[in-house]
Amino acid sequence: MTALYDQWQAARQLRQSEVVNRRDQVSTDLERWQADRLAHAVQLRQDLDQLMADLRANTTLWLAQTTADRTAQILPRQQARQDYIQQLQADTEVLLANYQADREISAAEVRQQLEYDCQVLQATVSELRLEIAQELRQVQQQVADIQAQTAVDLAGYRQEQAMVRAELLPQLTAYVEDLQVQVQATLKDLTAVRQQTAVDNQEKRQSDRAALTDSVDAMFTELADFRHQLQAQRAQLSQVVWGSTAGAPSTSTPATRPVATRPAVTSVPVRATAAAKTTPKAAPKSVVTKTAPAKAAPARAVAAPRSTPSATAVTPVAPAAVAVASPPVPEAPSLEEVVYNYLHLAQGARLSEIETELGINRFQAVDALRSLIQKDLVIKQDRTYLVQEEAVL
Repeated sequence: MTALYDQWQAARQLRQSEVVNRRDQVSTDLERWQADRLAHAVQLRQDLDQLMADLRANTTLWLAQTTADRTAQILPRQQARQDYIQQLQADTEVLLANYQADREISAAEVRQQLEYDCQVLQATVSELRLEIAQELRQVQQQVADIQAQTAVDLAGYRQEQAMVRAELLPQLTAYVEDLQVQVQATLKDLTAVRQQTAVDNQEKRQSDRAALTDSVDAMFTELADFRHQLQAQRAQLSQVVWGSTAGAPSTSTPATRPVATRPAVTSVPVRATAAAKTTPKAAPKSVVTKTAPAKAAPARAVAAPRSTPSATAVTPVAPAAVAVASPPVPEAPSLEEVVYNYLHLAQGARLSEIETELGINRFQAVDALRSLIQKDLVIKQDRTYLVQEEAVL
């Protein structure tokens, strides 16, 4: 043990010396890099200053040359511009004189043409007025004839309509009465079919409920077998760990199906008629929620001795005391479970009945029903909420 400690101390000193050497080397490198960077920055600043001075000198020389060139070009350009303006004014005066002469000639020709067109148009308008007057007199005569013929036809049509109405009124009355009789018969048939469908659905729900009860009983039987297997395995583990079953904690669980009170029935007042329709469907949920913590308890009891094997060899009583755990407190049922159990017991109810029987407000009832419908646990038929028989909460 001392040799290992000395070896560890030597390795520690070696590591510390390496760290110190590395720190010194890093500091030296950083100082060297800092000096190089400062020298490079000074040289770069000198180069930039020289470049700026050269650039200012070149810019000043270029500006002076450009100013001299522009000054020399100002007078020739001004003289050329004045010559161009004088030539442009002369050409514009000649062009305007030519345009004025052409416009006067064109105006005279257009004036003569417009006078001739006005004379022709006046003659044409006079002829059209005479023709329109003649056609208007003919149209007025035709309108008078049509009005007289329309009055005669309208009187005949009214007489025929009265005769047809007198003939069809009895037939229409008989047809309406026959149609009412057929509608009443159809409504009676639909009512009978609906009642028969309701009876069939009720029988199907009862058969499905019975099948579900049988399947739940089979599942509880399998659960009892599984519990027996777990108890045997736990006894074997206790025998292996403790050497005897006397010091092992006893947390046996019942193997048969327990008869537990449903949370919805004990926490919420339900009508006597609804409580009389109790079915064993809600029992699996309450049993599963109560037996789930019992499965985790043996695992903790077995895991405790494994984590401290040295303590079990000296004092085997201490781990047994640690393994003993208090029974878990049963959780209160949620609002969805309460509503679901009530609907299952009552075999369907309306929203107002759910509010009255469970003592909750409209928002809580609507939220719980919406959540159950989204989970496909409850369906709505004719404003009545029913539990799907194949669903398991």
